[in-house]
Amino acid sequence: MRFKCVWLFVIMLLLAGCQPSYWVLEKDRIGEGSPDLEIYANYLQMHEDVKGYQIFTISEGKKMVVVSLGRREKDKKLEVSGVKFSPKETIVTVKRKPAPTANEKNPYILIGLDKIEGEFIVQDESGDRFEETDDQQ
Repeated sequence: MRFKCVWLFVIMLLLAGCQPSYWVLEKDRIGEGSPDLEIYANYLQMHEDVKGYQIFTISEGKKMVVVSLGRREKDKKLEVSGVKFSPKETIVTVKRKPAPTANEKNPYILIGLDKIEGEFIVQDESGDRFEETDDQQ
């Protein structure tokens, strides 16, 4: 009986490891992702009206999504509420929270994804979608 429980536990761990995942990259580690990320983050601070998201390919084909709020919401910060992966779509949901100190002209978040499948959507908790920016730094 104990042997079966151990195998069941191992199988559950393996299945959990097969699921795509996400992470939030701390801004002080931005240089670890790709040189383009740091350039884009600086661009956002100089172009405060840019609101939306931009996708970057980082190491091993993984993706980094930079979501920005624009200067009208410089007193806010973003957090990830959840990420839903399916063959048809990848949905990233973010929520706005008050920022204890407004130290950015254009608040942004760096969200790493193992992969993107199907339609890609970035939305807030109300379902309002962010548009992909066409701003090139």
